[in-house]
Amino acid sequence: MKHIVFDCDGTLVDTSSFRYRLFPGIKELLTDLARENLLYVWTARDRLSTLRILEELGIHHLFEDFATVSDAPPKPHIGGLASLLGTTTKSSICVIGDSSNDMLGAKSFGVMAIGATWNAATSSDYLKDTGADFIVSHPGECSNLIQLNLIGE
Repeated sequence: MKHIVFDCDGTLVDTSSFRYRLFPGIKELLTDLARENLLYVWTARDRLSTLRILEELGIHHLFEDFATVSDAPPKPHIGGLASLLGTTTKSSICVIGDSSNDMLGAKSFGVMAIGATWNAATSSDYLKDTGADFIVSHPGECSNLIQLNLIGE
């Protein structure tokens, strides 16, 4: 089993306008990955709003668990990742995010980090400089990277 951890704002959800929406390709990626992997959310957003937004967008049920700023110290502190996956083999875990804190936290926890640049405000150079192992510009690119680079537990 592989364990895929997603950031919420800027990675799963486009929060750049008043009406939140999923980024194009996210629902398809999550549906595909959920068939053979366990999915998680690690976010700097509070628990109540995270769950509400993901429920409204119809993807809440795809996730095994959530670590929010209500549950653990804020990113890049690894407390949220540890609460989700503390005893899981590191080579089976991947973090997908759009910020330096996502990359720094993933690397501090000792797991693969994928920098997501489908959020227009994200810099691929900055993600790479803060630890991204890979940079992707569309959600569809994630499945192959995960398949090729993670060892299931």
